[in-house]
Amino acid sequence: MGCVPMGRVIVSVAGPERPKDVLIQDLALTLLTITIAISGIMSPPREGIVSLIVSAILGITTAVLTVLMLSRMVVVTFTDDGLVIERGGRRGRFFIPKSVVITGDVICIRRESKPILSVTYESFSYTIPLASKRVYDRLVNGLTTHWGWIPPECPST
Repeated sequence: MGCVPMGRVIVSVAGPERPKDVLIQDLALTLLTITIAISGIMSPPREGIVSLIVSAILGITTAVLTVLMLSRMVVVTFTDDGLVIERGGRRGRFFIPKSVVITGDVICIRRESKPILSVTYESFSYTIPLASKRVYDRLVNGLTTHWGWIPPECPST
């Protein structure tokens, strides 16, 4: 861990640590939207204190959800030198040399309807959904061009 060398950035991918986190975020945001709608309907404008309390509760809920979502984010950056993994919150970042990534089965890609980048190194394991086919293409093209390497497909489970 310690010092993280940074060469020229080839491509960066960001997402939640696990694909299930996306579902949790969607459910939390849906619940928040429903709560806002209900509070708007049930709180008449003349009830100022009720509106103020509901607004404060919604504001605190939004802040907590935002912090939770950001703390579960992982940024994987491929550089000329290797791979930098930054984890959300205060959990820091670490560097894996290019040679270890290529020869050590550190990453693979699941080519599903929405591709998933799987990163496994020592005790760390992340499965990051790639936002689109375009992000997948940019990742593969960048690694092919700069590293002369194509990430392998993940084995079937």
